[in-house]
Amino acid sequence: MFFKSKLNCLLFLAASIAASTTTVAEEGYWPDGKTYCVTLTYDDGIPSQIAHALPQLKAAKMKGTFFCPGGVTYRWSQEDLDQIRDEGHELAGHTINHPCARKNDWVKPGNASEDYDDARMAKELDENLANLISNGVQSELATFAYPCGNTSIGEDKHSYVPLVKERFFAARGTQFGIEIPSQGDTDLFEVKTVAGHERDLAYQLDQVTNAREKQGWLVIMFHGVGGDHLAISADDHKEILRFLQNDDSVWVTTFQEAAAWVKSKPVATKTTAPAAADYGE
Repeated sequence: MFFKSKLNCLLFLAASIAASTTTVAEEGYWPDGKTYCVTLTYDDGIPSQIAHALPQLKAAKMKGTFFCPGGVTYRWSQEDLDQIRDEGHELAGHTINHPCARKNDWVKPGNASEDYDDARMAKELDENLANLISNGVQSELATFAYPCGNTSIGEDKHSYVPLVKERFFAARGTQFGIEIPSQGDTDLFEVKTVAGHERDLAYQLDQVTNAREKQGWLVIMFHGVGGDHLAISADDHKEILRFLQNDDSVWVTTFQEAAAWVKSKPVATKTTAPAAADYGE
């Protein structure tokens, strides 16, 4: 009798665990039954983003994340900045002087990443964050992107990721890849990305399809849209948005919102950043 009762209890427990597992599998990792996530990011605060990216995002009813160096306005006017904020996009940090490795011939003397120490970088990050806050960004939710994906400073090339962690909610790097947060190996202070100007439209759409198949998080990094540097054509940018519009299984959201979702899930994430890539601006 005792054995039969114990067996029934074990069978009930197994059935409960199976039912719970099935529910998780059906619901998936992403909110509202979505299969995968895409985040559209725009670096450097450049005019073509206002001229082409903003109206296309508005028409597609999608929100993007704009990583801007300098005093936030940088190459934008205050009216441009107000439009970005008022249309619900995320405004995010990208330092003040955009320090990249000295080997890049366009880096101004004295503003190479090798010219920085912790004190100078900390001051610059504080100023960048203060500019964001003055334009409506909540300090505890501010996100960041490393210029050129370079996470090191000084002649000794030591990491400044700890300084970023002290000030920002999450950070995007430039290391190529699609994140799969459900596997528990996403570093929210070195989130991988795919450069939007790389190769052709077919390649970009393949990255979207790949993210869907992996049920992952694709962060696309744009610079120029229909102009400026590292540019994707306005038509190709529009086609990527159209492709996403026609896929009911995708969650298109800002970098901060996606990072917050990943952080909220009961899967531990890494806290150490890999070696920096020198990819993009």
